[in-house]
Amino acid sequence: MKSKQHLYIFILLVSFFYNFTSCEHKNNISKLSQEVTYDSILSSKLLNSERIKLKYGSYAIKVLNNDSKLRISNLYSSHDDTKTTRTFAIVNYPETVDSIFLKEHKKIIEGGSIGRTFKDYGWGIEKKSIYFGEILPSNDFTSIYKLMGNIAPSKLAIYVYEFYIKKNNLEFKYVTIAEIYHPDYLTLNTLKSIHEDTNNYLEIKPIINQMLEQIPIKMKLE
Repeated sequence: MKSKQHLYIFILLVSFFYNFTSCEHKNNISKLSQEVTYDSILSSKLLNSERIKLKYGSYAIKVLNNDSKLRISNLYSSHDDTKTTRTFAIVNYPETVDSIFLKEHKKIIEGGSIGRTFKDYGWGIEKKSIYFGEILPSNDFTSIYKLMGNIAPSKLAIYVYEFYIKKNNLEFKYVTIAEIYHPDYLTLNTLKSIHEDTNNYLEIKPIINQMLEQIPIKMKLE
């Protein structure tokens, strides 16, 4: 009888220990998952498209305007058939395109995502920062706010950089890109967490002054 009682107590103890450690293990996994996700979103190695998909679960791009010199794109996430702009991107194409990446350029001209296209073709990518800042709220940007989910006029973070590609010991500057972000997606403070060099590029320099002057005009979507 005593042996049966001892066995029963032993089984209860084992069951309790298993449930306790299992619960603790699940909690640790949950915490680790949250940490990895948060750290991943702030990784400077992510493409913008990858970061949007990681944070919101989906990503797509719609080219709003495209010619030989300029491309304006809406990078958005979708939820319940509702599209929300996460990045409004203005791309300045080069005057000439090297034949080495002409195939990639053609795909981009046809609407392909720039970073994803070059990555799919085996290119290394480097973003060389030019400017970090904020665009003040304005009623002139009603179209942008509407694309961003009918948000109220808001301060929007902007990041301007030169997009370089590398392969087989060759490096090319491809385009200059200005990205304007939905305030729920990226703020200037978030950009500072992603890019260690942010504070070195907060000043508007003559080299990009003309481009920055054109951005508010393009944001009106006229």
